Amino acid sequence: MLHRIIHNLRTFPQDVCYEWNGTAYRNSELYRLICRITRYLRKHNPSKQPVAVCGQKEFFMLASFLACACAGMAYVPIDASIPEERKKRILAQIRPVVTIDKTIELLAEDGEPLDLPEICMADEDVVYIIFTSGSTGEPKGVQITCRNLKSCMRWLESLCRIEHGVILNQASYSFDLSVADLYLPLLTRSSHFILEQGIQKDYARLFRALQASRAEMAVFTPSFLDLLLVDSSFNAELMPQFKTVLLCGEKLTPKTVELLFRRFPGIRLINCYGPTECTFAVTSAEITDPTDISIGTPKDDTDVYVVNDRMEALGEGKIGELLIVGESVGKGYLNLTGDSRFFQYQGRNAFLTGDYGYRKNQKLYCIGRKDTQIKLNGYRIELAEIENTLHRFEEIERAAVAAKKRDGKVTRIYAFVKMKPDSGLSASDIRAWLKTELPAYMIPRIQLVEQFPLTENGKVDTKALLEDMA
Repeated sequence: MLHRIIHNLRTFPQDVCYEWNGTAYRNSELYRLICRITRYLRKHNPSKQPVAVCGQKEFFMLASFLACACAGMAYVPIDASIPEERKKRILAQIRPVVTIDKTIELLAEDGEPLDLPEICMADEDVVYIIFTSGSTGEPKGVQITCRNLKSCMRWLESLCRIEHGVILNQASYSFDLSVADLYLPLLTRSSHFILEQGIQKDYARLFRALQASRAEMAVFTPSFLDLLLVDSSFNAELMPQFKTVLLCGEKLTPKTVELLFRRFPGIRLINCYGPTECTFAVTSAEITDPTDISIGTPKDDTDVYVVNDRMEALGEGKIGELLIVGESVGKGYLNLTGDSRFFQYQGRNAFLTGDYGYRKNQKLYCIGRKDTQIKLNGYRIELAEIENTLHRFEEIERAAVAAKKRDGKVTRIYAFVKMKPDSGLSASDIRAWLKTELPAYMIPRIQLVEQFPLTENGKVDTKALLEDMA
């Protein structure tokens, strides 16, 4: 994979590979910067410790990721906007000899002849480490090998079928969703059009950028797509070249699908599923029917089983935990050995996801997180069940359900609901309807919202929603 990327950069120097903040960068510029940063890394990090790369999707970040890989060093993307305390915790875990930020272009400019030495990244080497939230409050570094990444990109190339196009980026580079749109353009001689972070808070800028992008494909979370669909001008007239959208990271709802198909007739909608621990995604389904939203089937070198607590595979229609086995499973968490979710299953690498699902007609369906089960007043309650019920209500455009805790104990369930325009219904109306669908102990407090706040990763920010709740 790395050899192909470097070959493309050398062979097609005039191709535009990256568009960020009004500037278009060509392959020749990217290759030159990769060479310089690679040489800098080899000089200043001979022990090949993981390299922290701090920024907000600037061009140097892409060059730094590739330079680290060429030098045989794992890169750790750190978003510059994260709280300083979290950044310190991540750095304490990786103990980097080199930390890269925007000053790297000056530091690596030493006037030596530019050429890239041999690529030192082997298949079993860790190519990147992405930190996710840990249940203990300590960030956990997910280690993904070069073999994992190569497998993922082979699959995505065949799935997305794009060549010499424009791929739109949404996600922060510290979020695994970005892996797809980082590498796919470099392999397919496509341009990578970057949406600046925080742009979703300024609709005028966001829609100007969408129109200017000429994007044929995008990788989004469903929540970010919902944000765009709020405005009726997000349609085929605004983006006439838009042919494919790949969604991952959250549950996709029928209402989102229906609205997207109305705005973009003929668009390919690919719904994907997979945790960070398994290299972005492992299953896909091309959605054509809003009433049948599955996560599809696994990629050819990976299996997904529905298992019970004894790790026994369950039959069709039986609900269990999703177990991923094969080439997509990462190396494990940094500095954490013996994590029970990573293990060998029938002689292959496996990861137990914590997601519940089932298989029907040879397709997989994901129905929610194992850890969304809470206990309130002695009752065990699945938050996902409440959310799924709300999404069946015709007048509701979108809903998110979360539990408020105090001293580690659940005190109340909230449902944050965005109604369809001109619905005229109140929170009391929704509660009355829920009482016909759910037992009394599962009825949440309803909070109507005009818009859902999103995290930098493009997911619904339930923490922000809960902050103002009693």
